[in-house]
Amino acid sequence: MSAPRAAAARCATAGAACLLMFTGGGVARADDNGIADDSAQAIAQASRKAMAELTSMRMVGKVTDTSGTTTLDLRFDEQGDCVGTVTPPGGAGTADIVKRGDDVWMKLDDALLKAQVPGPAADDAIALINGRYLHGTTDSPLLSDFAQVCDLDFFKKEFSSKPPSEQLAKGARTTVDGRPAITVTSRNDGRTGTYQVSTEDEPYLLQVRGTDESGRKVDASFSDFDEPVTPKPPAPADSVDLSELQ
Repeated sequence: MSAPRAAAARCATAGAACLLMFTGGGVARADDNGIADDSAQAIAQASRKAMAELTSMRMVGKVTDTSGTTTLDLRFDEQGDCVGTVTPPGGAGTADIVKRGDDVWMKLDDALLKAQVPGPAADDAIALINGRYLHGTTDSPLLSDFAQVCDLDFFKKEFSSKPPSEQLAKGARTTVDGRPAITVTSRNDGRTGTYQVSTEDEPYLLQVRGTDESGRKVDASFSDFDEPVTPKPPAPADSVDLSELQ
C-alpha cells in the first residue's frame, strides 16, 4: 500500500508505453483496409495516427523487469474514466481500480495488503479497511501513480511519438484474437519490438511484444477501440476515504 510500491507499478507500465513508440501496391482483400500492401513506414504511420485518435480502448498486458512481472487489464477513455485490475510484481495479490474523472477508488485484496504493508501492521490495515475500496483523488500520493496507469492521453502521446532513428521491416500477415493483422518489426537504440497492426477497419495496433535496452519486456494487446467505458464507483458504505486513515 506504500507509495513507492505504487510508483514501481506505474514505472513498469510506463516502460510498456515507451516500448509502444514506433514510427510511422497490390490488390487488397475484400475485408482489408489496404495497409498490408504498404511499406513498413507507411503502416507504422497509419497505425500511429489511428491510435492517436482513439476515444477509448482496452489494454491487457504484462511487463517484466528485474522486480518481477506486472500484469494489467484496463479499459480507459479520454474523459479520464477507467476500470480494471493491476497485479504488481510477485503475484501476491490484485488491485481493482475504478476511476471517474479525478476520483479514484482502489481495492487491494488481503494478499496484496500483506505484501504492501510490512509486519503486524498488515493485519491492522486489513481489519481497518475491511474489504472496502480506498477512495481519493488523482492528487492523493498513494493513488496518483495508479491513476496515471489509467491515463489514455499518456498512451496516446506515446503512440504518436516518432523515434528519431528506427529500423522498420514488414513481416507476414497474421491474426490477433481472430482479427487479421500485418506484422512490423522495429529496432531502435537497444529496443526491439514486434507490432501487429489491424488490416481491417482502422489500422489499430492490436499487439506489441518487445524488449528495451534495460532488458524490460512487454507483451500487450489492445481491443475494444472507441467502446464506452462505464466506471461504477462503489457505494459509500463499500469505500473508505484516505483522509480517514491518516
